[in-house]
Amino acid sequence: MKTIEEFIKQIEGSEALKNELKEIKDKDALAAFLKKYDVEGTVEDFGKAIKAKTEAEGELADDAAEAVAGGGIGGWFRQWFGLDLW
Repeated sequence: MKTIEEFIKQIEGSEALKNELKEIKDKDALAAFLKKYDVEGTVEDFGKAIKAKTEAEGELADDAAEAVAGGGIGGWFRQWFGLDLW
């Protein structure tokens, strides 16, 4: 298993993972995505890690922010986690 932090770094370096993440539409799909890639942690843990990364860096790189905010999960991140990622 990999940690959420390791997986976020992997996502940042992979266009394929970014594109797959953009297609995620809900919490269950994100849970399946994390499980598929053998990531240790919950959807909530993933949201907290994204928030911490955003706060630590000031903001995500454009491509990472697009992966998170892009066509899918941005809206539900706000709904379930109260996060404003962009």
